[in-house]
Amino acid sequence: MSNGRFILKPYIHVWTVKQTGSVSGKVTPTEAQSVITVYNTGDSLYALPGRSGEWKVRGLKPGTYSVYVNAGNGYKDTTVTGIKVERARDTRVPAITLKQ
Repeated sequence: MSNGRFILKPYIHVWTVKQTGSVSGKVTPTEAQSVITVYNTGDSLYALPGRSGEWKVRGLKPGTYSVYVNAGNGYKDTTVTGIKVERARDTRVPAITLKQ
């Protein structure tokens, strides 16, 4: 913030499949209209599950991440921790079933 005004600067994050990893999974029920956040101390990336609840976040630097599921419609949020991401690999998170 500068002089009471916000100054926003665009930032483009460029990544390649060979240099980064991905995390994917499935969250149900789809009625929860979840938002997925994959994060660690340096990055936060987001995904919206598809109609079947499948989601994927690409472009992650190698490291350990957590997945936070922000649920709606009366369902409880949940977090999965300790997810290891490696270069050029997809790490599949076990299916997440949300509870009311």
